[in-house]
Amino acid sequence: MKFKTLEYFASNLTDPMWEVFEVLNDKNHPQYDNLMSDIENIDNFDLDNFVKEHHIDHFLNRQENKELGRRTYYLVFKLQKEITKERIIKLLEFDKRPEPYTSENLSDIILDKNGLIATNQLDLKYCRFQYGEFVYELSPINGSSNSSYWIFQAILECINNSKTIFKVRLDPFKEIRADDYNPVMYKMHVHGKPLDWDKLRVLKNEDFGQWFNEQNNSFTDYAWTPKDEEIHFTCEEFPSFSYNGFNTSRYFHAIFNKKSGNIKHCDGAIRVYDDFEIVNRGGFHVRQAEVRKVGKRIKIFQFDTKENQYQEISQDDFCQLAVNFFVWNYDVQNYFN
Repeated sequence: MKFKTLEYFASNLTDPMWEVFEVLNDKNHPQYDNLMSDIENIDNFDLDNFVKEHHIDHFLNRQENKELGRRTYYLVFKLQKEITKERIIKLLEFDKRPEPYTSENLSDIILDKNGLIATNQLDLKYCRFQYGEFVYELSPINGSSNSSYWIFQAILECINNSKTIFKVRLDPFKEIRADDYNPVMYKMHVHGKPLDWDKLRVLKNEDFGQWFNEQNNSFTDYAWTPKDEEIHFTCEEFPSFSYNGFNTSRYFHAIFNKKSGNIKHCDGAIRVYDDFEIVNRGGFHVRQAEVRKVGKRIKIFQFDTKENQYQEISQDDFCQLAVNFFVWNYDVQNYFN
């Protein structure tokens, strides 16, 4: 089913969880009729399964029209899934200039082979990504629309503190006039604390591990791999959710310079697996070469010393980038604390 409101909610600053109900309560809203059409055309069998699986009636005790409530919650769920799937499809488009860079406003913007743009091309003075009269956002990392909010803040802080240049991947669906840009603000303490860096500098053999999350039956791999005067850090959160055949993970990579004690390269990415590839991925640890043979990688941000006149970022900045990229992953946060 193709939802009439999909394009509107995908481009909106507010998640469908909130915006759907805003439209539903305003009969004069331009999308009201389309929303009611989407609600009415929901498949009854799928709706019944959703209501039972997620115990939706528990949330409708005070609602008079419970059937409308069930259908609205189901539509929110489906819109979130569809928006995530469509975004992944857009992010995987490398054979042509991808969105949002097809916008007339971004026609002069320079992007690299990974669809990343350097932050020194953007106006950051209001703590946002502005180019011309429009504002753009860092692409979400997973199915949660605010999943990149904290890593975005960490990147801006690092840029401000060290005067470095990052490369970032913009959300293909967001292009909002600066005067209309009023984003939701979040507050949550995400802590990162330096590791035993002295011990790390003398690491001779590969150090690796795996954390298992019993709550959602997922795991996170990490590895520190010495290579001459460098140590490569790799961390991947194995996906626990599927978006209509797309399984996405959060993948983080950094290079530690043993001589300086700082970070010379750092990047965060989405790794996308189909249902066949995800089975193969589950049989290996992130440190093994077989992992790199399956799935597709979509870089979301990157820092590299070669693009910053060989300036490196500090251990503290690295830890902040890591824990904010893996927001809500408490195993990673505990590891860096």
